[in-house]
Amino acid sequence: MTPMQTLAARLVKAHRSHEPIGTTPLDVPEPANADDAYLVQQWVLAELGGCAGYKIGAPSPDAEPQCAPLPAKKVFRAASGIRLADYAHVGLELEIAFSFAVDIDRTFAERAEDTFDAIDAMSVVVEVVDSRFEAWPNVSPLLQLADLQNNGALVIGDTRPYDRNFDFKSPAIAFYHDGHEVVRRRASHPAGDPRRLVAWLVARTLGNGHSIPAGTVLTTGTYMPLYMVTKPGRVRGTIEGLGQIEFEIV
Repeated sequence: MTPMQTLAARLVKAHRSHEPIGTTPLDVPEPANADDAYLVQQWVLAELGGCAGYKIGAPSPDAEPQCAPLPAKKVFRAASGIRLADYAHVGLELEIAFSFAVDIDRTFAERAEDTFDAIDAMSVVVEVVDSRFEAWPNVSPLLQLADLQNNGALVIGDTRPYDRNFDFKSPAIAFYHDGHEVVRRRASHPAGDPRRLVAWLVARTLGNGHSIPAGTVLTTGTYMPLYMVTKPGRVRGTIEGLGQIEFEIV
């Protein structure tokens, strides 16, 4: 078994047991670069049962994005809710996700404007941020990337047809947990227009000889600071002009 296969096996075990990798310092192999981390992602995903989406993010409008596949069992509608016991850490982020009505394959042009035209739907979503490392967030960026970029789940709320004129850069948002107002403001997206992340993922995926099946959920980064949850309660988030999401944490 190679070092990266060993890392993937440790991550899969942590996913299944809900017990984080807790050794300090970490006795797991470290990816040498992003390519190693992306390879580990694919091995982990294969063991967890396939992909239903991707998370894509960038810390600034000019920064190179990064991505991670979302395990199919961890992408679900808000009515399902989430259980604290299923996660080592529970952080919440309010995001917009996009999807295509058709498969995006090698016949598809890679120009950004064509990607935008092919988007079929947009959804209010909450990413559950989790880590398979007990020491998180004090874990190296490459280990976090290998660990599906800290994805725990993606919860899907209201979905509506894509509107290319929507204010994706700075929508008005609100977020509540257990009756407490976490944030209510005119937000700004760290990547600028989050649709550029979708265009980047399409170009990267096609460049690697793969495709994006119709209906794949592409979530594009948070409009709010990470909110850590330690107790049950009802979650409600709104993005003005798009819709809301509401679910229970038990």
